[in-house]
Amino acid sequence: MSYRIGELAELAGMTVHGLRFYEKEGLVVPERKGNKRIYSEEDRLWIEFLVHMKETGMSVLDMKKYTDFRKRENPQVEELMNLLLAHREKVKKQLSVYQKNLDMLNEKIDIYQIEIAENKGRDLFDTFAEKQKRDRNK
Repeated sequence: MSYRIGELAELAGMTVHGLRFYEKEGLVVPERKGNKRIYSEEDRLWIEFLVHMKETGMSVLDMKKYTDFRKRENPQVEELMNLLLAHREKVKKQLSVYQKNLDMLNEKIDIYQIEIAENKGRDLFDTFAEKQKRDRNK
């Protein structure tokens, strides 16, 4: 099966501009018929892989390295794996940051829910202001 640039962009959840960028960066090399790009099924699968890697935060530089390793006549599977292992560590660290931030958000939401329940829907700023006034008068 073959795809024109607009078809592949839609299937991959990308923009036409994004596909052209990937092409400019050497991440994908579609067949050309005149001035039209023709993408193969293999190109589609590769682009979908790259989209997944991008969604995990992989840099274009690392995607280029991976692409270059893959294009070699006898690609070293260890090089491909090492690149993915290093990226996995970056993803794990980012997940840890996200989890800490989610925990903080959940704590703040819990505090607000208690405040709302205790103050029966009063504005939280009003509660804060009243507390400030009481503290000043002490």
